[in-house]
Amino acid sequence: MQYEWKVPEKYKNEIKFAPTKAFLLPNEETKIVTTFTALKKKDYHITVPVYACNIYDHKKNSIGFYNPGSGLISKNNTAVATSNTFFKKYNLEIFGRGSDGGIQISPTNVDFGTITVGFNKTMQATVYNRSNCNIFIELKMAPKTEKQGGKTKYSSKELSTLTKVLNENFHFDTPKGIINAKSKKTISISFKPQLRFDFDINLVCVARERMDKTVQQSITAQNQNYIEQITEKSFITVQARGDYPLLRFEDVRNDQESIANLWERFNMTKMNKDLLNPLNDSEKIFNNSD
Repeated sequence: MQYEWKVPEKYKNEIKFAPTKAFLLPNEETKIVTTFTALKKKDYHITVPVYACNIYDHKKNSIGFYNPGSGLISKNNTAVATSNTFFKKYNLEIFGRGSDGGIQISPTNVDFGTITVGFNKTMQATVYNRSNCNIFIELKMAPKTEKQGGKTKYSSKELSTLTKVLNENFHFDTPKGIINAKSKKTISISFKPQLRFDFDINLVCVARERMDKTVQQSITAQNQNYIEQITEKSFITVQARGDYPLLRFEDVRNDQESIANLWERFNMTKMNKDLLNPLNDSEKIFNNSD
């Protein structure tokens, strides 16, 4: 016999069967893989018909291959058996639900404090998946948006430079992976400043929807501008400062001069005050230059 799945045109991208069409020998059984990809946030109830028919083989039936004596079938019956009117319809009910997941990160704020350039500090955060579906997530550091109190707008060059700096200074033990439904994952965040920086940024968790390859190819064929869907699920704020050790002069001596005279001559009080002051923008550029 021959069978074929006829997925409704409306759900061509959601439902896939492998194989979609095949043959079965007498007393044979086979397993069929069904792939369901939810493209919308809703409940699905899909009825998929499968059509089956007997395959008439004149040579085999003429010698009674299936049933002795079946070769006596008349020519008129043979003509009818080979027509499509003998396809029989069966229905398969498919139920499913599309969800965009519910991700949360705790704590809401991570403060590394001030770390000496070249040293590192590791802190932890926990990502919770409170939904009923498995989600593929990716963690990254990103600048604050205007709504979050950040800069109004970054140029493409500024954003590229800032992204590179963040990738060099922050590292995750597991930057991406799957979080199972109703579960949590603890991640370690390492901050190792390469230069003097003061960061006030966000730790962003995005869900990168990885569709089945055949589904993605089908959607791309329909829409050449299709881009893999990336949805921001949750974020927390992160404060971190990289700095060099603070220095100050405690004493100054010379055999020919008094301490008070040397202290005043070299203006040590003002020098110590300047050493403890935060660097201005031009000084930061000078210190961070190659």
